[in-house]
Order: sequence, then C-alpha cells, then structure tokens
Amino acid sequence: MMIAALLAGASPSPTLPPSVAPAASARSAPALIPDGTYTYEFRHGTSKLGTVVITVQTSSSGAVNTHEIAVLGRTFTVDQTASTSTYVPSSLHAIYPGAKPVTIDVTFGPTYKETIAGMGSHDVTPSPGAKGVVVLDGPVMSGFFLAAVEAHTMGTTTLAAFSPGSVGPMTIDLKVPSANTRPSTLPATELGYVATGLPSGDVDIWYDPATFVPQEIDVPAQGIAIVLVSHTKATAAPQAPSAPAPLPTAEPHFRSVDTTFVSSDGTKLAGTLTIPDAGPARMPAVLLVHGSGPTDRDETIGPNPIFLQLSNALSNHGYIVLRYDKRGIGQSGGNAATTTRDQLLADARAGIAFLLARADVAPSRVFVVGHSEGGELAPSLAAHGAPLRGIALMAPPALPIDQILVQQVSRGLTGDARAKAIADQLSANAAIRAGKSKAPGAIWLRTSFGIDPADVIKRVPCPILILQGGKDFQVLAKDLPRLVDAATAAHRDVTVHVFPNDDHLFITVPTRQTAMSTEYLIPHHVDPAVISALLAWLDKH
Repeated sequence: MMIAALLAGASPSPTLPPSVAPAASARSAPALIPDGTYTYEFRHGTSKLGTVVITVQTSSSGAVNTHEIAVLGRTFTVDQTASTSTYVPSSLHAIYPGAKPVTIDVTFGPTYKETIAGMGSHDVTPSPGAKGVVVLDGPVMSGFFLAAVEAHTMGTTTLAAFSPGSVGPMTIDLKVPSANTRPSTLPATELGYVATGLPSGDVDIWYDPATFVPQEIDVPAQGIAIVLVSHTKATAAPQAPSAPAPLPTAEPHFRSVDTTFVSSDGTKLAGTLTIPDAGPARMPAVLLVHGSGPTDRDETIGPNPIFLQLSNALSNHGYIVLRYDKRGIGQSGGNAATTTRDQLLADARAGIAFLLARADVAPSRVFVVGHSEGGELAPSLAAHGAPLRGIALMAPPALPIDQILVQQVSRGLTGDARAKAIADQLSANAAIRAGKSKAPGAIWLRTSFGIDPADVIKRVPCPILILQGGKDFQVLAKDLPRLVDAATAAHRDVTVHVFPNDDHLFITVPTRQTAMSTEYLIPHHVDPAVISALLAWLDKH
C-alpha cells in the first residue's frame, strides 16, 4: 500500500508516552491540518519515483477538499465532507495503466462506512480521540488497495482495507519508534510512530506535533521514503507530474507490424507481430501469453513493458513473436470484467493458429512463453492438443489460485492478524465460488478455482522450461518443487532455472532488500540472465 494522501486532519498520538508526548499547546491544535499545498518526493533508495502533491482547503463549514497528484502522473482526489465523499485511488493505474479507476464512497460520522464499487462495504469505528481520516493509497507495500484508516491513538487500530477479492478490516499496532530510526535530516522536535503488522513490514511516520503534518514516511524493508520537500499556503490544484519513461530497448533488427486475429467466439484481438530482418524462409515463432490483470500487448506494469523487452530480444535473435492486448484491454474487443479462463485459453489458441497460418513460420517450431497467469494457461494449451514445440513458463503458479490468494493476503502477518486475513480470504473465496462476488476478476477467478497446475503439467507432451525468481512474492519459489516434481515425473525434458534475486517481473532486487511491488514502479530491464536462459532453451529445441 503506497501511502499517498497523508494524515488529512489526523491527530496521530493524543496518548503518546510522556517521553515523546507533544507539548500541551500541540494537544489544542486544530483538528484539521493547515490549508495549503504540500509537496512530497516519493523515493526508492536513490531513485526518485515521482512527486506527491496534496492540496488541502477547508471550507467555512469545516469540510476539507483535498486534491492529490500521485506518483507516476496518476491523479488521486479526495473530497472530505461531513456526509459522503468519493475518491478514486490512483495506484491500480500506476501498476496497470490500462486499468479502470475504483470508486469508494466514504460516509463520515461516529463511525464511517466505506463502500467500494462492486465490492461491498465495511464499517470502521474510530478510536477514542480520533480527529480525522488518514487516506492511504496502495498497492506498493502490501499488494492490496488500502482505502482509509481512522485517526488513532497509540495501540491497536483498524484499517479499512480492500483487495481485488474482498473488503474488510485489517488490524495493526501503532508504537513509539526507536531513536535510531529517526532520519538525520529531521529536527528533534518531530514526533513519530511505527505501524506494525502490515504485510510490507514496519512503516515509520514522522510528523510535526503542532500541525500533524507528516514530514517523512519510511518503509525500511523496501527502501521507500516519502519526504515533505515544500509547503505553500496556495491551494490551487497542482498539475500532474509526468510519468517516468520506460528504459530504452535494444536496437531493433526486425520490423513490427500491427495486426488482428479472431478468437473462437468472434472477438477480435489486436496485437503486434515482430519479424526478424533476416532469416530462413520459415522461422521459429513465439506467442507471448500475459499475466493476470488488465495487461496490454507489452505487458506494461508501471513503466516496465515486460513483453516489449522480451519480444525485442526474441526477434533480434531470429524469432517471429506475436504479442496481443488481452480481451477488453487496449485495442482488443471483448469485456475484461466478464472474461473466463476458457476465453483466455481460446484467445491464446487463436494466436497459435494465426502464427501457424503464416508462410514465414516454421510449423514444427512454434512455442508459447507464458508469464504468471500465462504460465498457468500454457500447460493447458499443450495438454489439450495445441501443436507446440515447447512451452516456457515464467513465474508459473505451483498451487491452485484459491490457495495462492490465501498466501498473498497473509504474507508477512502473524498471530491474530494472520488468522483473520486467512479467514476473510476464505470467506471471499467462498463468495467467488458461489458466484456472489462482484469483485474485479471474480468471474475469471471462479472459472480458475479448482485447477491444479501440478495435475495439468503432468499431461504436457512437449519440452518445458520453468523460470522462477527467488524473491517472487506473488508466486513463491518455495512452492516450485511441487510443480517441478509433477513435471519431471511425467517428462524427460524439463529445464528449471531459479534466479535468486529476481522478483515476479524478473526485475533484479538488491541482495539485502525485500522484494515488494515498489520496484514495479521504477523503470527496469528484465534480468539479462533470464533472457539468455530463455534464448538458449529455445535454440536447443
């Protein structure tokens, strides 16, 4: 959860221990932070991801109108009133530029209710002494979309959290930070607290006790810092910052052709074909099948076009490559919200047929490279008769998707918080199975539940390559032996490579750093060792 709109009128510590309690004058400070425009820098190590700008304007009735321009040029707006407010988290767009916004209605009062469009609602009762609402925007730290948290006292507090599959509370503890965690740039008068029990690890928040304005927010496990760099009294809505550009790819020795092909239900899919400049009359070909979510043909995640990098490398090496927008995304037809697993398989089969029909494709050397969700679909394609020379699975799930969802929501949690997160997800899974969930992706999930990747891979007749990141937090490397053992039990030709410091996107994470989705928002190249391993395996087969 990327902390983005920060402490909009919250008194973070009215019951702090005496050693860090604010002066008496601070306790009588106004409930709402001063009007003005607050500019923060969002940093990851030495990299600047972007600017977070928050404009606060208090009306004569005491309502607060807050405008924020979030990182990567995505807009996030909060209108806080005494009744109902609507805001649109920007971070889903930051991860998937093709995603549609999620709207949340918040009703304030002695309790406040969050209603997430199409997902249900949740009540939160503020702690004693609460003065406002802290608005948080995810998923950078936890992988979930955290909408709002009550202002709090020290001790246990409740977050109103939601994910693509569920909505419900999350319990965290707020503690006094140790002296050695204070940033050297902050004056000694600044107070702080630590939020513990979050999947991201501890979050340190340092603030001005007279105004409750956050000066710096740190997530040590991920190297994240959100630092206040300026404050003016002007309240005009700021302009959105520009998003960082993707890193340049290798000089092309191929031509790119935009194309379309038709799935079995008549849905027209749009894609790009890359064809090497020089080669034999018939060349080997690769179909790229994307991971889950609203991904385009380049599998653009943050500023990182994963499939664009792969296709360029493959075509520079002599392979014809087809990549395409998922149905309902980009220029492809269909409805992403109602897409089923069978439709995704049908779309991939149509892509294979498109390649096989080309005069410049060697029909005996057509491969599928599937990433994440695509790594779950590719074995089904091969097992059910697709004429493939081989399949390469990048970060494939080794467990059924319903079990992976439980793993993901409980990651990093312990004790009661972990037990509750698991219970909530199991309940959400039951609603998905029953067809009662309206959460984004619920239809795809329902049609994917019960599919065991280990069972499917046993029926694959062609060679298999499996690539896995050791720091992948979406599908875990510790589960990989389950998939590999199933494959090797039935095959003579299974190749496995684990890249110890790579995450789910095969971005290399520094050795001592925890992998989270923060790195998804920084321009990166796909690990060259991964591309080399893929090319070597393709050439061998």
